[in-house]
Formats: sequence, structure tokens, C-alpha cells
Amino acid sequence: MIEPFANNHQSMQIGELVIENQVDKIIIYGDIELTLDAAGYQQAQQLHELTAKIVQAFETPDIYSNSAEKSKENDDQSGRNIDNPFL
Repeated sequence: MIEPFANNHQSMQIGELVIENQVDKIIIYGDIELTLDAAGYQQAQQLHELTAKIVQAFETPDIYSNSAEKSKENDDQSGRNIDNPFL
């Protein structure tokens, strides 16, 4: 299980659903089929645990009050002009 917003290198998979962890966002893509059997129940439990941890992270005071600053810090080209190669 990932620790939401803790680092930029964790990822996990539930079925075909991929969850990538970053310090300023969580990226979720893919799909999942929750079948009405033991495997579906296990996947639903994992999904529930993950979303509970994400919500809990949002409930931490000041965790997202400076998200705009974090995004600027992660910009590789911050404050730098780059020539358009297509002109």
C-alpha cells in the first residue's frame, strides 16, 4: 500500500487499476472489475483502504494549502524561456 503524497516513486496496482504516488498528486488510471467473489472482495478492500488513506491525508492540516507552490517547484523549466523548435 502506498503512503499518499509521501514521495515520487511509489506505485501500486489493483486489478488493472494503476495508482502512482507523487508528493503533490495521486494519478489513477486503468480499469477494475470487482467480481462478486473472494477476489473481487479483496480488491474492493484494497481500494477502500487506499481511498481512506488518501482522504485521511487531505484531513491533515495544511497539507494542500501550498499546492500551487509545490507544482512550481516541480517544474523543470521554472522561470526559463525556451525557443519553439517548430518555428
